[in-house]
Amino acid sequence: KQAESSNTHCALLFIDLDKFKPVNDSFGHAVGDKLLCNITERLGNILNENAQLGRQSGDEFLVLIKNVESQDSLKETVMLISKELANKVMIEDFAINISASIGVALYPFDAITTDILIRNADVAMMQAKQNGRNGFSFFSDEMNEQIKQKLMLENDLKDAVKADLFFNHYQPIVDIEARTINGVELLMRWKNKEQFVSPAVFIPISEETGLIERLTELALKRALIELAPLLNDNPLFYISLNLSPKHILKENITERLQCILADAGILPKQLRLEITETILLEDKLKAAKQLQKLKAAGFKLLLDDFGTGYSSLTYLSQFPINVIKIDQSFVNSIGEDKGDESIIKTIISLAENLNLYCIAEGVENRDQMEFLVNAGCHVLQGYYLAKPMSAEALNENSCFRKIIELI
Repeated sequence: KQAESSNTHCALLFIDLDKFKPVNDSFGHAVGDKLLCNITERLGNILNENAQLGRQSGDEFLVLIKNVESQDSLKETVMLISKELANKVMIEDFAINISASIGVALYPFDAITTDILIRNADVAMMQAKQNGRNGFSFFSDEMNEQIKQKLMLENDLKDAVKADLFFNHYQPIVDIEARTINGVELLMRWKNKEQFVSPAVFIPISEETGLIERLTELALKRALIELAPLLNDNPLFYISLNLSPKHILKENITERLQCILADAGILPKQLRLEITETILLEDKLKAAKQLQKLKAAGFKLLLDDFGTGYSSLTYLSQFPINVIKIDQSFVNSIGEDKGDESIIKTIISLAENLNLYCIAEGVENRDQMEFLVNAGCHVLQGYYLAKPMSAEALNENSCFRKIIELI
């Protein structure tokens, strides 16, 4: 009302703390509450009389900035808040590092009512989170349209899960030396309104909406039925299943997987679990405990996208990994980048020294295949050998013959 009557501008900052839940889970709610009070105090110290701070809910805060003179001055304030919240603090002798995602909406440009201004600042905050957290984003109409499309896709996803409209594809994992297909990677597929939706789009949404566990378990049950002939005829044949961070950190993950396999009469050694560095970063102590439990139950663990994360080497000593999957970004550079070729050779040598073995993914031509085999990696996966396919195609005898002929 003041901005309207004085013909001035004001801005609303929607602040969401990044990874506040792990603080509560690891240190307890008493520490979490003290952290919220500490944040309130620190924000209060850097905001002037032109700003008002309020707590929206949980770990969300709002800052109303009156009389915004320029976007540059507003940006400086937002950057100051972002930098302050990223600072390490001591709470009850615990050193805690968190950060914040901040969304910014301006009156009257982005909204002329309080409710819509808050909503648009929230939309901008979600964009900041999607951009990698620990940053800020200003609201735009394009952003609003993206959020609308995402919400529509979320609703379609929920309906598709209820109606069991997802299906599986399988990509063979081939042992070039033994001339056999060792197993397959299970890949979820979804066709929405006659159009395929990329897993890179629907997997993150299913994680955000809490549907990833159900999706993954339905896909596994489907695979155990569709691939029953292969699994029963060859006790060494396996399914490689990608696990999301949300799923693997669930307390009962081992029991759930054991139950699903038992119902199908399949042993844990025929299911391999692919995990990424993201899982290990979520909560190291809990991840280590979960992985040890899974290994004790007979599951083999694959570290996917190896070489792309900054802590990959550390994880090999901290976690019970059985297999390293060389990331396809390195494989794609074979014949073009000597540096990446050297990295591949180093990874293979490292695996041998740690008594592990490697799978190279993303093999798209014969030159890449021959380089990897000569370097000592003979278990491969990629379009050159076989594209992801339906269970019907995989179960055909000619499928195996065609793949082996390419070697």
